[in-house]
Amino acid sequence: MLKFDFNLLWTVINLIIFFVLMRLFLFKPIKKAIEGRRAMLDGQFKQAEDTVNEANEKLADYEERIKNVDLEAQGIISDARGKAKVEYNRILEKANDDVAKLKQDARRQIEQETENARRDVKEEIARLAMETAEKVVGESVSAKTDADIYNEFLSESSENND
Repeated sequence: MLKFDFNLLWTVINLIIFFVLMRLFLFKPIKKAIEGRRAMLDGQFKQAEDTVNEANEKLADYEERIKNVDLEAQGIISDARGKAKVEYNRILEKANDDVAKLKQDARRQIEQETENARRDVKEEIARLAMETAEKVVGESVSAKTDADIYNEFLSESSENND
């Protein structure tokens, strides 16, 4: 059987006191340090998670901006094409108007030159007719008569051509 000894009792009391002291001075500070570390790690994990969430939000924002930039670029290109087409049409219309004006001016010039050529031919024919008449008649009747015959010939030939 077991004998009860004061040494055993003192050993048990020493163990209980040692346990209480260890608990007060060692376990509580270690537990407190562990809890502090755990809180610090939880804070760091929370901060890392918040940073990741913030980065994901910024990434989504940047992706949205990139989409908007693409759409805006397409809009600008489309707008520029529209303006270029309007400018092309304006230049084409101006060129067509210039061509029409040049044609009209050329027609007027041709008509004027044709009229001048007709008048010169009529004058030449009248001069030749007068010379022929003088040769046939033999001499010039008078300068006034010549001028009247010449003008009458020109008038008749103008009326016949019109």
